[in-house]
Amino acid sequence: MEFDPRLLRYLKAIDDAGTFSKAAERVGISQPALTNKVGLLERQLGARLVDRGRFGARLNDIGRLLLRHARAVDATMGRAAQEVRLAALGESGPLVVGGTPISMIELVPRALDRLDHQNRQIRISLIEADDDVLLDKLRAGEVELMLGGLLVGQREADIVSQPLISFPLQAVVGRQSPFWTADSVSLSDLLDQSWALPASGSVIRSYVDAIFVAAGESMPPSYWSCSSMHGLKSVIQHSRRVTLMPTHAFGLEQAQGVLRGIPLDGPASSRHLNILRLEHIPMSPLALGFIDHLLAVAADLRVRA
Repeated sequence: MEFDPRLLRYLKAIDDAGTFSKAAERVGISQPALTNKVGLLERQLGARLVDRGRFGARLNDIGRLLLRHARAVDATMGRAAQEVRLAALGESGPLVVGGTPISMIELVPRALDRLDHQNRQIRISLIEADDDVLLDKLRAGEVELMLGGLLVGQREADIVSQPLISFPLQAVVGRQSPFWTADSVSLSDLLDQSWALPASGSVIRSYVDAIFVAAGESMPPSYWSCSSMHGLKSVIQHSRRVTLMPTHAFGLEQAQGVLRGIPLDGPASSRHLNILRLEHIPMSPLALGFIDHLLAVAADLRVRA
């Protein structure tokens, strides 16, 4: 089945605008012309893609299936135009990198600094978000590579995952905690404490859950949940609650003396950071150079640890 991928951008316009008339205005063509282009794409694919009615226009299930590819085509075309424009100005890029909060603490900044020493005429964009958000942007072509991971045991056929570094999880407490001076602690010692944990469904939470499973313990029946690593650290700092967190995530706060990591006796786990990219999209020379710097920084962090 062959079709013109340029036609996918019209599906994205309809999804964004909600009507054919508004979508036509967005892409700068007449409404009949837009209708013809969508009809051509439907004939090429042999499937109806858009439902029309009093509500306006909505992509059906098949249309929404193609929406990710439409975003990818749109992002690729936009990045290609920007690369040409920057090259004419004597600059390189753009390099769009997605990173989880942990990767943005030291890994990404130090790798970018190394890259900056090689060539200061580079256009860089950084997007910090959780793994699931970044995976969606990676698949849509909105980031060229991401630093993060997949859920424990998860595999994705369209994603290439290159191991980068792992940070062991520790129990983390603030000064109000009775465990502030403890040298080590078992998970069972902490079960009757008040907890705050990463949000369910997140990659970091999957590593936390794995510790409880390996120890044969049940999750605390009641706990506070936080989707932000910064928010989670603040909760622990200003309360008696305890959490489990990768060592790299709270290094600055530990150096300041407001949080403390306590090694776990018994089963433990590590937060794995990987370099993720799409299997079918070739990496730009700039991205490949950035990856080399990431690997060098990761090696240095392992030596320091």
